[in-house]
Amino acid sequence: MPDAITEEADIRIDERPLAISAATRIVGPYRLCREGLCFEAPGVARYLCTAEQIVVERAPGAGDDLVGGFLVATALPACLWMGGEFVLHAGATVLPGCDTAVAIAGASGSGKSFVLSQLVEAGGRLVADDTLTLGTEASGAVASGLPGGYMLGRDPRVFHAVPPATSLRSAPLGALTILRLPRDPNRVGFSRLTGTDAVATLLANRHRPRIPALLGIEQMHLPLLAELASRLPIYSWGRREGEPLLDAREQAFLASL
Repeated sequence: MPDAITEEADIRIDERPLAISAATRIVGPYRLCREGLCFEAPGVARYLCTAEQIVVERAPGAGDDLVGGFLVATALPACLWMGGEFVLHAGATVLPGCDTAVAIAGASGSGKSFVLSQLVEAGGRLVADDTLTLGTEASGAVASGLPGGYMLGRDPRVFHAVPPATSLRSAPLGALTILRLPRDPNRVGFSRLTGTDAVATLLANRHRPRIPALLGIEQMHLPLLAELASRLPIYSWGRREGEPLLDAREQAFLASL
């Protein structure tokens, strides 16, 4: 995983002892100091992040899987936020016969990776699994990520590599869906979000939202979010709990976006 991060995100990764000055600001587990943003996974590693680099100080006996897991899930989003990106807790894929990607966001455990794995197995090209940056161009929204593979399972999650031929570093974004468990189990399916509801949904699904709060950049992305909400179809996607397999109607709707 470190090699993939370095290649795709232009972020250098070093492993060495850390000397960090006193924190100037603390939000949750994150500390902002003169050298950058630091956080610690007890018993695993300390991580120092800037927009260009991640420095890792591994705890004695910590294995590569744990160190790499926090590297991908927490350190990488920190670097992207520090580089001015808007980072969504989402994956994305370009389905067969489509020119644009569909993004799938949602809380941890909502089934994003499992849905993406099915779409990739059906011929989709993976743009990202868990960390997705959003931007706009004259033609519309653009999504970028790490397309090397996806994580499946629980305790531990297992990395499943995706061949380069079925990966894309970035793609035009055609639509965004937000996975959720409906309060009424009979109210499943897709419903369009617009206006302030769409903006609020984007904000609610930021990846590691305490990091932009720590950096003081929460207001910076509001114009981008307003533009995305006006130009990008955004859907709430209700799925019943314990229903991991996509049905034909879901697959057909995703392919139509």
